[in-house]
Amino acid sequence: MIISHALEIIFIKTKKVGGTSFEIALSKFCDETCVITPLATRDENIRRRRGYRSAQNWEAAGFSAHSTAAEVKAAVPAEVWAGYRKITIWRNPFDALISRYYWRGGDRDGVSFEEFAAQNQDLVAANAAIAPLSGAARLDTYLRYERLEGDMRAAGLGLVWDEMQSVNAKGGVRPASASVEAMYAKAPGAARLVAELCAEEIAFFGYEVPGQG
Repeated sequence: MIISHALEIIFIKTKKVGGTSFEIALSKFCDETCVITPLATRDENIRRRRGYRSAQNWEAAGFSAHSTAAEVKAAVPAEVWAGYRKITIWRNPFDALISRYYWRGGDRDGVSFEEFAAQNQDLVAANAAIAPLSGAARLDTYLRYERLEGDMRAAGLGLVWDEMQSVNAKGGVRPASASVEAMYAKAPGAARLVAELCAEEIAFFGYEVPGQG
């Protein structure tokens, strides 16, 4: 999570969306006044090697990497929340769950994708809890993972996108064969679960339910 007073931006970090790479790139454009929450040691080292600002000014307000929009809204002055552009990155929930599965080890421990979905229902709609699509803590800009370059350039974040191209944080875990179509063809129950728990975001962004397109 980053609050850039220099750019008048609040970045709310959702999960499994490439947010760490975005944060590293955005850090290049931050000054000493900005709030930057900590990353994993490996990723903080990437920031330091590049000469970017690393974690700073986050402890007093108790911010964390995935502070929710509601938590940030409550912690910052009202004029900052109202006046700054509040942005996040959003990913198709069907795709995001696959990435979560492989980030947790995939079937290494004998847990199928179908079983993983059933056992981790709290993770399925986690991003909607971090960055609500409606209500008082709704954000201004939802950058779509699937169209990230276009959305970032349209939002005036082209320089951040360009910087991201040389950052590779938390990549290379998911096998190339683990497409949405292939994974949910073998796990129709997982598809139904995501469709039920993520109905609001599916409708909001126009995502398709696997097997129903």
